Amino acid sequence: MRANTFGELLRLTTFGESHGTAMGAVIDGFPAGVDVDLVRDIQPHLDRRRPGQSKITTARSEADRAEILSGVFDGKTLGSPIAVIVWNKDARSKDYDPNYYRAGHADRVWEEKFEHRDYRGGGRASGRETVSRVIGGSFARLLLPDEVSIVGFTRQIGTHIAEDIPHDLTMEQVDGHATRCPDHAVAERISDELKACKEQGDSRGGVIEIWIDGLPAGLGDPVFLKMKNRLADAFMSVGAVVGVGLGDAPAAAAAKGQQFHTGIAGTGPEAGISPAANGIQGGITNGRRICMKIYFKPASTVGSTAKKGRHDPCIVPRAVPVIEAMAALVLADHFLARRLDRA
Repeated sequence: MRANTFGELLRLTTFGESHGTAMGAVIDGFPAGVDVDLVRDIQPHLDRRRPGQSKITTARSEADRAEILSGVFDGKTLGSPIAVIVWNKDARSKDYDPNYYRAGHADRVWEEKFEHRDYRGGGRASGRETVSRVIGGSFARLLLPDEVSIVGFTRQIGTHIAEDIPHDLTMEQVDGHATRCPDHAVAERISDELKACKEQGDSRGGVIEIWIDGLPAGLGDPVFLKMKNRLADAFMSVGAVVGVGLGDAPAAAAAKGQQFHTGIAGTGPEAGISPAANGIQGGITNGRRICMKIYFKPASTVGSTAKKGRHDPCIVPRAVPVIEAMAALVLADHFLARRLDRA
C-alpha cells in the first residue's frame, strides 16, 4: 500500500487502524533545536479532535494521550524522525460483521483493491486516521512564525449557515460551542438538529471555513506547487471532503471582471494586490488573509446502524482541528522551501 506520506520537505507518515493497537505519526525533515512541550504544544490539539466530547459526537471514549517515542530530547527536537503514538482503548470490534459492506464507506472498494480488508470500523479508511494528521499539524505549527494564525470554524451544517462571524475570530471563540460554529444563534439550531439526527439514525454534511492570517507575501510556487492547490490537495485528502473552494468560489465564477478585480494598479507597496484574490495570486501568497471553504458530505453511517452504534451524525465539528492541521503542514513545508528560493 502506497501514499501514506504527505509533504515535500516536511513529511508526515501516518499509521494504524481504527480498531488496531494504536494510531501514530512519523514526522521526517523536522529541523533540530525546536522547543517542544507535549502538554502545551501537542495534546491540546488532540483534545479538540478526540471523540466523546459532547452529545452531538460519537460516544466512543478515547483520551488520545500522545506519547513521543523518538526525535525529541530534553524538550528539543533532534533533527531525526519524530515518532508519536496514541493507543486505541475503546474499540468495539464485535459491533462489525466481516461479511457486511456499509454503503458510503470504503469497505467494498478497499477489498476490491487489496483482496483483504480490516472490517473493524473501516480500518485505515476510518476517520480515526486523522488523529495522526493532528499530531503532524501540531508539530508543523511550531515551525510557523508567531504572527501566523490558522483558525477554522463551522460555516454551515445542513441548511443552517453562520452569518454573524467576527473578523478577528479566535480558536477560543470557535471552541465556545460544541458545534464549533461561532454564530451562537445558528449553533443552537445546528445542535438541536444533530441531536435529532442521532435519534433518527440520520446524518448531515456541512462546510468548514478556514482563515489563515499573518503570512508574508511570496510563499508558494507558481506552477505545480501553487499555494492554492497544495492546500486543496491537503484538504481533499481528508476522508469525507467532497469539495474545496478559494473564497466564495461560486460567486467568483458568476462575477463580472470589472466588479471582481478591484485591486490597485500602478506603483507603490499595495500595487497589484487584489482583495478578491483571497490571499493567493498566481499561486503565491500576497500577504492578505487566505480564506477557503471545505465541503463535507453527510456522515456515511445512517439508519439502524447509526442508532445502535457510536457514530458522529456530522463530522464537521471534530474535523475543524484536522483541517487546521493539514493547513499547518502545508504552510510549514512552504516556509522550509522558502530558504531555497533565493541564493
